[in-house]
Amino acid sequence: MVEACPDAVFEVAKMAVAPAAQGRGIGRRLVTAAIDRARALGGTRLFLGSNSKLAPALHLYEQAGSVRTTRDRLPVADYYARADVLMELV
Repeated sequence: MVEACPDAVFEVAKMAVAPAAQGRGIGRRLVTAAIDRARALGGTRLFLGSNSKLAPALHLYEQAGSVRTTRDRLPVADYYARADVLMELV
């Protein structure tokens, strides 16, 4: 899901692929679709929060061009506490 924030910034939130469907490229297609949708809506920046325990997801986001960032770069002040890895795509 892509959620809009102020200033043409979007968030990728609650993305998951069922365990039985993993390994088929579905996650990659979802990330690509989220990026394309944010751009189509005029987005200039996309961010997400994840957890370091989710190494395959982090790798997927990095392959899509996301880089790690810091909490102070996020457009929301009270971002998810359980997200210990923050990423953005400009």
